[in-house]
Amino acid sequence: MKKIYLLITLLSATTLFAQNTILETPIIPSIEKHVNPKVVKRSHLNKAPGDTLWYEDFGGGLLPNGWVSTNPTLNGFNWIYTTAGPGGQYSSATPPINSVTSANGFISLPSDFYNTPIPISGYLPMNSFITSGPIVINSVSNVLLKWRQAQRYCCTSTEQLELQVSTDGVNFSSFDAKFGKQANAIVTEDAEVNISSVAANQDTIYLRFFQSASHYYWMIDDIAIVEGPNNQLEITEVFTTFGSDPYEGYYARIPYPQTQSIGFGASIRNASGFDETNVDLEVTISHNALGQVFNDSSSKVGLITAFADDTFNISTTYGNQYGLGMYTANLIARSDTISVNPALAQYAIPWTVSDTVFAKDFGNAGGVIGPGSYLGGDNDGSMVGTKYTLKRAWPVTSLSYYIANTVDNVGVEIKAKVWGFDTTQATLDQMIKVPGLIAQNPIPYVIQQADLGTWLTLAMFPPVLLPIGQYVASIEQSGGNISNQELRIGRATDIEGLQPYGRNFSSFVYANDSTPVWENIFAQPMIRMNLDFFRGVNENRKFLQLDVIPNPSNGQFTIRLNEQMVISSIHVYNVVGKQVQSLSIGETTQQIEMDLNELDKGVYFLQINSEQNRVVEKIVIQ
Repeated sequence: MKKIYLLITLLSATTLFAQNTILETPIIPSIEKHVNPKVVKRSHLNKAPGDTLWYEDFGGGLLPNGWVSTNPTLNGFNWIYTTAGPGGQYSSATPPINSVTSANGFISLPSDFYNTPIPISGYLPMNSFITSGPIVINSVSNVLLKWRQAQRYCCTSTEQLELQVSTDGVNFSSFDAKFGKQANAIVTEDAEVNISSVAANQDTIYLRFFQSASHYYWMIDDIAIVEGPNNQLEITEVFTTFGSDPYEGYYARIPYPQTQSIGFGASIRNASGFDETNVDLEVTISHNALGQVFNDSSSKVGLITAFADDTFNISTTYGNQYGLGMYTANLIARSDTISVNPALAQYAIPWTVSDTVFAKDFGNAGGVIGPGSYLGGDNDGSMVGTKYTLKRAWPVTSLSYYIANTVDNVGVEIKAKVWGFDTTQATLDQMIKVPGLIAQNPIPYVIQQADLGTWLTLAMFPPVLLPIGQYVASIEQSGGNISNQELRIGRATDIEGLQPYGRNFSSFVYANDSTPVWENIFAQPMIRMNLDFFRGVNENRKFLQLDVIPNPSNGQFTIRLNEQMVISSIHVYNVVGKQVQSLSIGETTQQIEMDLNELDKGVYFLQINSEQNRVVEKIVIQ
């Protein structure tokens, strides 16, 4: 029976994947894995000004404000007042919450402690509430709730960590308190939720915190009810499109010859207690050297009522016509009033037009991912990949991967592979399998300790000319499963929120289980495609013509050119693309003597560079 369940569209899919995002702390065994879908990128922490209507630091324990822990399943897993860390088999080293008033106590649900030792019937869920007594506040139209929390939950994103609010102590409305954080992630943060949908214009409310998960802990302190702003727009989600394909995904770096038009949109929320009128979205694009190069705005929406939101699109795309450099698009939500906190009404989106590099990451590994993050993907032969579109035919020279800093990677054998992508096929699996494998690194590479936490580049020798079209740059775990090693590369969580609104991600997994197929994933692996710079210097150049004599050799050989020319350098690479020797020349010549007899026997590649030319030749040392 097939074990992989994949998200085909953002709007209709409900099944979630699993990903182990924390490596330094043991993950509870025998728990199904998942990967979260797109989450809102904007974080609302300590943003809104206003008076404090009520405050709780638990200095007097639970009694002064009438906090009571209840458990409908009667399993005894109650919230407690404490000054100690949670304890338990997976949280024994976790300290008390790092809050301003932690020394005088806080509330805690020590889930690990309650499941240590493991109950005979297996791990038990908490399903535990802690509820305040009646809280009397001034009646205001915009109400924010802030608190300090340290939390880690297990084991899927379907588990509940909720703030619940009521006006009568009986009927509660729920607000997510995970804020998009993944299962197993260790989190300490200042949290904020706008509770005006329940608490606006009320003089008495009740607060409740609820956790369903069996592990790990939730600690809460310094709770404040604050009056929110009268006028405040917030950009809660942004989305971009490159080119005409709405599923293209966001390019953090794009080679200039491959530049495509880029479109912008955003979701704007009225976070104030009053209506906002004539709301629109403006985008201004700046180049690091040229200044402003583009400005446009969306159509206006006449009215967004209090705490409602709407979606805005800039109808004109930006053509990316100003060449190499760093660009920034500044999105601003505007209305007839001025937002109290302008920072929440703005969002900056950077990208770079480069010479050679395609990238769908900003270089920041916010998590880890590999084929083993998905059911069935632990098997050798499994892959993750991401899609790139070439608008002009161009040679691909190599693929680069950010190798996660975890010992699981050491000894894993990997292969760099480029697949075709044919959108005329009926299924995603056929879109990749029908055009098939286009290019690959000729020899597998085994990840070393020194590769951890670095970019690893595997070269295509010789470079492969890719026609105009779409391609999937992938990394395969070709060996290591038997030794319980697992491939883990960086995950670009900071770019995932820039995917087109309501669209699939342009990233894929191939889990080599009993029924292996390619499927969409809602995660962005840090995989880059590198193109040939020299072709961009002079597309109409005459390529170097040369002979290597003898070949094979004992390491001593002659490079003979067909004419006199200036050779700038010669680089020698092994079969996995690692440079093992480099020679600077910088003079006019027609014949070069080489001595590589100190190198081990095997296959190598010579990269001979002139001012506007390059050629790669394979040599064999016997």
